[in-house]
Amino acid sequence: MAFWAAVGLGLAPGIPAAYSAPVPLPRVGSCPLGYYGSDGYCVPNRGTSESREVIQKVGATCPLGWYSSGNYCVRSR
Repeated sequence: MAFWAAVGLGLAPGIPAAYSAPVPLPRVGSCPLGYYGSDGYCVPNRGTSESREVIQKVGATCPLGWYSSGNYCVRSR
């Protein structure tokens, strides 16, 4: 149990604390790059082991340091 708690916190050995596995997003219009639409969600493409942070776009532009992809903003690296 402690191991899974550590994994959930990103503290497992060999896994960087900033690592975040791609997760399905509620679908709002078109999905961002690296995702496909399925049952009201944007689901990460298979084989995607790393994802950038994605937020829903508010307005016509994305914040500084983010780029537009579909109806979402993706954090630049």
